[in-house]
Amino acid sequence: MIQVESLTKLYRGQRGLRSFDLVVATGESVGLVGPNGAGKTTLMKILATLSRPDSGRARINGLDVVPHNETVRKIVGYMPDVPGVYQDMKVREFLLFFADAYHLPSRGRKDAVEDVLRWSGLSDQAQSYVEQLSLGWKQRLVLAKTLLHGPALLLLDEPATGLDPLARLELRRQLKELNRRGVTMLVSSHILSDLEDICTRIVFIAEGSNVKHPQPVDGAPPAADESVYEIEMLPAPQARDVAAALPGVEVLYWSETSLRLALEGGRERIAAIVTALATAGVGVTRVQPAAGLESQYQRLFGARA
Repeated sequence: MIQVESLTKLYRGQRGLRSFDLVVATGESVGLVGPNGAGKTTLMKILATLSRPDSGRARINGLDVVPHNETVRKIVGYMPDVPGVYQDMKVREFLLFFADAYHLPSRGRKDAVEDVLRWSGLSDQAQSYVEQLSLGWKQRLVLAKTLLHGPALLLLDEPATGLDPLARLELRRQLKELNRRGVTMLVSSHILSDLEDICTRIVFIAEGSNVKHPQPVDGAPPAADESVYEIEMLPAPQARDVAAALPGVEVLYWSETSLRLALEGGRERIAAIVTALATAGVGVTRVQPAAGLESQYQRLFGARA
């Protein structure tokens, strides 16, 4: 579905993309993860035909996005990180406006609007003005608009930004349902727990380039010979040095009140770690396994934070 080869796009010689590669198969739901300024939005805009690369190639369904931009737009649904809405329109009017913008046939335009209204749960809000909707309902409306032309590929840039927990859960349900229907998705988000739930694979990016991950990133736990643990404690600046001096321990993150450790040998090692910390005067208050994707993110990008 997506083939990106050596894609480069620089802004005044900085940031953007630097020889980035990506392959997304039809039906996949892939998460795009990286720090602010990593190039995620630049990639999305190029794939959505809203920006041209300086070099390299991006293809969707075998079509180069530059010369075949009009055809590609019929395949792609793009939801930007700051979607615009017309506040003074009613919900149904807003969707009809975009159905016309997508050049949907006049005979099927109203049916398409009613379909996305039902699917998104907005039917009861159809006569409400957009400005009356909460942020969560506006996000539903923007996603509904993005689906009007039946795209085979969704490009979603931070789709859950600003949503409360219940709205995020509903968005996750909707996206998983779309993926089950066969819609391919590339999703950028800083909410890693959402990506673990939605995506079948994660791709890391930093400074515009691919980042190789140290272990599988498909939501699976660490390898059998390694466990990642978070330790909370009373303020103890010596804790990092104590942990780092222990064999088979890698300190992924530290502060005066917390540690994140990768332990060789698995969970049976954690008791010995806690004992060593206590012996050094560290008051441990809580120990728990760390989430898989969060641990990998910290390992890859902790130094950039």
